[in-house]
Amino acid sequence: AVEKVRQVVPKGCTANMLVTKVGAAIGVLLFATCALAAYDPAPTPSGEVIFLENFEGESAWVNSAAEKYTGKLISSKDPNGDTGKRVGNAAQHYGSGVKIAEPIDPSKGFTFQYEVTLNQGLECGGAYVKLLTETPDLDLKELDGDTPYTIMFGPDKCGGTNKVHMILRHKSPKTGEIEEKHLSMPPTVKIDQLPHLYTLTIKPDNTYEILIDNEVSKEGSLLEDFEPPINPPKEIDDPTDSKPEDWVDEAEIPDPEDSKPEDWDEEAPRMVPDEEAEMPEGWLVDEPDMIADPEAEMPDDWDEEEDGVFEAPLIENPACAAAPGCGEWERPEKLNPDYKGKWYPKMIPNPDYVGEWAPKQISNPDYFLDETPLASIGKIGAAAVEIWTMNSGILFDNFLATYDEMVADDYAEKTWRAKHDLAVEREAAEAQAKAESGGMMAMVERLSKHWIFKPIRPYIEPIVDGGFKNVDPTAMLVVLIGIPVLLLVALYTCCSGKPRAADPKKTDEPQADDKPEEKAEEAEAEEEEEEEEEKEVVEEVPVKRRTRRAQ
Repeated sequence: AVEKVRQVVPKGCTANMLVTKVGAAIGVLLFATCALAAYDPAPTPSGEVIFLENFEGESAWVNSAAEKYTGKLISSKDPNGDTGKRVGNAAQHYGSGVKIAEPIDPSKGFTFQYEVTLNQGLECGGAYVKLLTETPDLDLKELDGDTPYTIMFGPDKCGGTNKVHMILRHKSPKTGEIEEKHLSMPPTVKIDQLPHLYTLTIKPDNTYEILIDNEVSKEGSLLEDFEPPINPPKEIDDPTDSKPEDWVDEAEIPDPEDSKPEDWDEEAPRMVPDEEAEMPEGWLVDEPDMIADPEAEMPDDWDEEEDGVFEAPLIENPACAAAPGCGEWERPEKLNPDYKGKWYPKMIPNPDYVGEWAPKQISNPDYFLDETPLASIGKIGAAAVEIWTMNSGILFDNFLATYDEMVADDYAEKTWRAKHDLAVEREAAEAQAKAESGGMMAMVERLSKHWIFKPIRPYIEPIVDGGFKNVDPTAMLVVLIGIPVLLLVALYTCCSGKPRAADPKKTDEPQADDKPEEKAEEAEAEEEEEEEEEKEVVEEVPVKRRTRRAQ
């Protein structure tokens, strides 16, 4: 677009410099606007899904009415114009969920995934999702931390904690007790500001996969990788057993026949003065390191009767600045060649050693073998975000659950992959623009003050203040269309020799709303301001500039 404009600009017209200077800005805006046209925020899944929430349209999410949930998830668009649910404020509890029309049966195996964009990073807080257990009395308005869930999955980071949770709530077929089973060695969270996809696939053969950005990050067995394990051990330690008093479990003992050598001096110091060292030449023995400041004066408000005798503050002795040292010289220390430290007898095998003691094993009264644990974690009736966070700007989008993992994979490529790639390209474009001579943003800010861009100035200012990442797509379109249109108008005026239409407020003719005493002063001030702005733009734009294309 910029090249086309250059082709129609007559040589020698000074406005051509403006076109050259704003090329980077238009390029980034053009890319962002093309992204809006290329990205589909609500593609059709390639197959059957159980649950899909892309927030395009009326949302059925319900906010908890519990008192502690002062934070509310709000609808928000990303730079692609895609709507999601965003954490509005930091340091608040959030509780919001949506019912799943057809409860998910985990025993069939299923895939659940969603997107998270950490626009402000994640210092301390959660971005996980709870898949709530289907119960007859499930009421999302009463959602709180005690609401039963079947699976908890997603990012959590605070202090030493940095992991992607996967927690199952498993019901013992023997006692009926429900116990949380936590994945051992879970993956870590991606804490940059790009959109990331978190996917959990659970299979009927009791295996699982955790994918981050559609790549396997962790996989294994439900029966082996959780703590405590799904199935308890057959045997446990006998709680009534104890180690006999005469049990010897020390493998080695000090040699009773060993003795300390006669020349072993335990009192010898580790460090001793170096007798071979000599005082450096020029050392000022009679000069102290610190002296009273000769320029110090007693403050006017100093009362010696109340404050005591005034003493000048100490400063470093200037006489010592050029000398190797001042004051009494002390020999440096060195390691004592006779130092041996405390003596200990050598260790020998213990003839009475029996071995490490362990309590005897007994049958576990709570043992069971659940070979189909997915049937014991409960059906899933809702998805909920129930978190506390110290970071705002967490954006959730594109929740999906399906019994066909290929459908989830295809949907991820249409949504997350396209969105992620655009975000990466957008960051690269912004980085290139910022690297342009003089700084693109500074240039846009300067040009936005020119009278040419006054009609679209309210749309340019948010871009200057916040960059292109979170700009309103409508503002982006206005700026993209407005800049070249207004430039062409200015170029036409410049190159055709036709003067710009006189602003009624820039004429000496009396106007209806003019006050006689103010007319002259206002006209003069506005004319001076316009001249300064035009001069600034012309001066700051170089006559020649090598473009990236030329390079």
